[in-house]
Amino acid sequence: MELITKLGIDPTLLIAQVINFLVLFFILKKLIYKPLLNLFDKRKKMIEKNVEDTKKIEERLEKLEEERKTILSDASKEAMTIVESAKKEAEKEREEALVKAKKEISTLAERYREQLATEKAGMIRELRAEMAELIVAGSQKILQKEFSGEAQKKLMDAVNEELKSVK
Repeated sequence: MELITKLGIDPTLLIAQVINFLVLFFILKKLIYKPLLNLFDKRKKMIEKNVEDTKKIEERLEKLEEERKTILSDASKEAMTIVESAKKEAEKEREEALVKAKKEISTLAERYREQLATEKAGMIRELRAEMAELIVAGSQKILQKEFSGEAQKKLMDAVNEELKSVK
């Protein structure tokens, strides 16, 4: 104790200051330090939660971006498939139309050939009939001049019979 008095320290004052310090420390600990620690803990938890939420959001964004790329890729592939299918279908329809047109042209050509053959046969028949008539008329004139009545009649009957068989 002597050492304390030599240093100029009053022990009662020192005890009072230690008690004051402890009371102040206890009051500050209860009123300020614990609420501050609680506030810091809450803030720390909130920041940790925000960091976790940010990570989750980033992961979700990455997944969404991958899904978007997958969907775009699938849509692109599907569009290419549709375009290829449409091209094949158009080519098939063009080929079918070409075959159909060729068939129609062939049918028309055959019909015209048949029509021409029919007309040709008709013309030949008409020509033969006219020739027969001309021959008969010419024969009659010749026969009238050169043959007698009865010989003329026999020849006419024979010519008429021949003409009937030709027609």
